[in-house]
Amino acid sequence: MNYIPSFKKEPSLWISFLLIAGIVFFRFVYPPVNILSWDVFGYYLYLPASFIYHDLRLTNIAWVNQLIDQYQATSTFYQATAIPTGGWVLKYSMGMAVLNAPAFFIAHIFSLIAGFKADGFSIPYQYAWALSGLAYAAAGIIMLRKILLKFFDEIISGILLIIIVLATNYFQLTAFDGYLSHNYLFTLYTFIVWLTIRWHEQPRLWYASGLGFAMGLAALVRPSELVCIIIPVLWGISDRKSFQFKTGLLKSNYRHVILLLLTAFVAGLPQLIYWKYSSGHWLFYSYNNAGEGFDFERPYISEVLFSFRKGWLIYTPVMGFAIIGFFSLFKKNKPLFYSLLIYFLVNLYIVSSWTCWWYAGGSYSQRALLSSYVLLAIPLGYLIQQIMAWNKIYRVLFYTTITLMLMLNLFQTWQWAHGVIERTRMTKAYYFAIFGKTSFTESDRKLLLIERPTDADEVLKDETAYTRRTAAFFDFEQTQDQGMTLSKDTVSGGKFSLRLDESHPFSPAMEMPYSQITAKDHAWLRAEVEIYPVSDVQENMASLVITFQHKGEPYNYRATSISLKKYAMKPGQWNTMRVDYLTPEVRSKDDTVKIYFWVQGKAPVYIDNLKVEIFE
Repeated sequence: MNYIPSFKKEPSLWISFLLIAGIVFFRFVYPPVNILSWDVFGYYLYLPASFIYHDLRLTNIAWVNQLIDQYQATSTFYQATAIPTGGWVLKYSMGMAVLNAPAFFIAHIFSLIAGFKADGFSIPYQYAWALSGLAYAAAGIIMLRKILLKFFDEIISGILLIIIVLATNYFQLTAFDGYLSHNYLFTLYTFIVWLTIRWHEQPRLWYASGLGFAMGLAALVRPSELVCIIIPVLWGISDRKSFQFKTGLLKSNYRHVILLLLTAFVAGLPQLIYWKYSSGHWLFYSYNNAGEGFDFERPYISEVLFSFRKGWLIYTPVMGFAIIGFFSLFKKNKPLFYSLLIYFLVNLYIVSSWTCWWYAGGSYSQRALLSSYVLLAIPLGYLIQQIMAWNKIYRVLFYTTITLMLMLNLFQTWQWAHGVIERTRMTKAYYFAIFGKTSFTESDRKLLLIERPTDADEVLKDETAYTRRTAAFFDFEQTQDQGMTLSKDTVSGGKFSLRLDESHPFSPAMEMPYSQITAKDHAWLRAEVEIYPVSDVQENMASLVITFQHKGEPYNYRATSISLKKYAMKPGQWNTMRVDYLTPEVRSKDDTVKIYFWVQGKAPVYIDNLKVEIFE
């Protein structure tokens, strides 16, 4: 007779099924639309590049540009880095491509049979990725239940599943954004924790190899997830005696440790092979944008936790109880206390040290912390276990608070899905203006952070909202720079202009640290220059360059060519060029803007009256 689980005996199992069904339902209510785009485009490109276009080195990116134009996959090809030897190296590691490879192959075969365009981006491929995300989410919930039942009874395990899935941003990152890496990492962490538990219960080679492979895959998805090594290493250590026991356990099972390290290496080996194949180096740092990176000296911990932009405890307040739960964990299960607490603190530090701490994109709350929920559910469970022994009035107060937080999370997820909660520009003022509302007004939207264009065509439309001042002016009438090639013959006004050519391609630069530009989150810069091209501008290229620099490395680089149609440059006469530039979200207040004119052709170009203004 087939086994049918009873809700009375196994409520957590039924709760798991209902939560999975709910996620699947909302995934179909809000179906995926062009999900193989932006960051996911970079995760995914390994697969079509290898198996459809046979160009993993991206030596001819004409096909990439064609796909970008056809499917509007991204505004710029920031997902890869050009290398001097030719070709491109993909920015993101290949973990997501590996995890979604089965879905890709199924979609490709289906496209060939059913007559869909087998280009890697048509509807079957889009839906295959989305369905793959649902499968991983379902596996993650089922595995989380197995972990929780190791520590708690059916009731508490069921409550914890409801809280993690419905009262946190896990729901948003599976039902709506399940195609991002965080859903997959959550599931990988459930296997890491489960196999850690099983190996400590009964050391076996199978558990050790599985644990190593899961950790290797997590690092393959996101290299910073190497922090997961803390979990098995510190598991069960609470004092000197337990440390000695753990040391002896590892020594007596040294083959397991070797196998764990070997399988972790095997899981990550494809990335090393790819880097060697594409760049000629076994290790390659593909994050070439100087505007972002790890600043371990100045982590953004307070912003990550409490900012109204993406603050974790602002948008996912229920996890505050998980943090409080560490006190209960210390009392009830001290052997787990240190491993879980140290992992949480180190992971929080790493997540907070990324300079783009809000993790640009349309996420809700702090998506980078999602994988840690697998472990945070344990101290939260011990807190609930403790509260269940308290007076009834305290239990009612606690569960009422949890319920209200769950309802708030679901409502704010709805707000996010319908654009009421803005995906990247939230502020404290706007948050309270739309709190509890199903719509917003134009006056509400004025409370948001500035909207940053996704392309290079930035134009300051409302000058009245800013204070205007001149930051620099080069009229080339008085200069001490003997290296400048001044001209008396071709001038716009005054006595001199600056002659630039192949031998002298660069004008003097205006340089200023961001701290002198503004104390606010942004300012506009406007560079204006008069230009006298001698020959056709399409054949003799020249550009006005505006860029920020972090420790001498450029980012948010913009070189605006004089050949653009909107400037209608005519050779043999003076023309005016004006470029507006929105300051980026700078990595440091000490980062410096640099503005100059650059001639890339051989024929001379004369410039005069180069002026830079700040709109603050």
